[in-house]
Amino acid sequence: MRLDRTLAIAKKNLKSLRRDRRTFAFIFMVPLMMMLVFGYTFGGDVKDIKVSIVNLDEGHANDSYAWSIIDELNASETVKITTIYTAADAGADPTGLVRGQVERGEVWAAIVFDNNFTQDAKANLFKLSHGQPFESSNFTVYLDATNPNVAVTVQGVLQKSLQTVLGDIAPIKTPLGITTEKVYGEDTKFIDFFAPGIMVLAGLLVTFILTIVAFVRERTTSTLERILTTPVTEGEVVGGYALSFALVTLAQSTVILVTAILLFNIQVEGSAILALFIIFLLGVGSMGMGLLFSAIAKNELQAVQFVPMVFIPSILLAGIFWPLEAVPEFLRPLSYLLPPTYAVDAARSVMIRGWGIEQVWVQIIVLALFALAMLFLSTLTLKRRK
Repeated sequence: MRLDRTLAIAKKNLKSLRRDRRTFAFIFMVPLMMMLVFGYTFGGDVKDIKVSIVNLDEGHANDSYAWSIIDELNASETVKITTIYTAADAGADPTGLVRGQVERGEVWAAIVFDNNFTQDAKANLFKLSHGQPFESSNFTVYLDATNPNVAVTVQGVLQKSLQTVLGDIAPIKTPLGITTEKVYGEDTKFIDFFAPGIMVLAGLLVTFILTIVAFVRERTTSTLERILTTPVTEGEVVGGYALSFALVTLAQSTVILVTAILLFNIQVEGSAILALFIIFLLGVGSMGMGLLFSAIAKNELQAVQFVPMVFIPSILLAGIFWPLEAVPEFLRPLSYLLPPTYAVDAARSVMIRGWGIEQVWVQIIVLALFALAMLFLSTLTLKRRK
């Protein structure tokens, strides 16, 4: 092997990259984007977990264990108290009021302090100081445990707040305690949380990659131009691709779901068909997006360069592997601009919470609009090309 020939080939390749400005920018911008997004996402803690509270405690505000715990929660960046109901505005069924918020997915947890919370706690402290037996005065937490990370974080911050209020009192049996009732996710494992995200990721990326590579190849081989010279319309071409690749996505999602059920015993509380339909809608939209990107790419190399632009934001910001509450607050608005965010939320809600179409119709509409918009724009792209 001659060194001069090797250097000549290397020089030729570097010149080609320099002429291809899109590839040249890709080499430097993608690593930078990966480092920034990965760094901010992995460096962030779970924050702003929505919690509602019913405080029926009759203890004086300055001498109330319930208000002391609430003050500790307010001082924490981990939870975000959306509403505090007192005896005056909680209504006839305060427990049902806040439990319903958890059931509807409006908050991750609801805390209820009963009317004798402080009084019972003080009585327990007296018994504790005199060595008498007692039962801890507990407040109740209704918890949405469909996301194990969020559930563990909520329980941790509540326990920390309780310990802060108790101060130096740390016997084996304390005068205050927590009773947790899981509204959803009683037996949820991490694989139950993980599987819907993998289904969404497969539905997004595989369809996008297949579409963008296939269209670029058909364009470079003039196959697409020959098809467009026939009576076939642009809409029919887009529809055919959408149907075929969406079916591929559906088949892959089915394989993932069946494998997860048979090998890992994941729970599917709701309709598996509805969950797969959600992935199908995302696949159709991904196909249209792939067609749009293929119009920009001149060859397959440039086409593949768009994959990280879709993959990295989706995997980090759409809640596939960790909750949106772990995404830095300044990046969180971007999460709600990503269609996979709605697909992940809907698929998890169906599979873990057992929700039906009446609870996830908003996410379905967003995904349907995304699919229709991508198909429409794809058709316009083909018309312009023709």
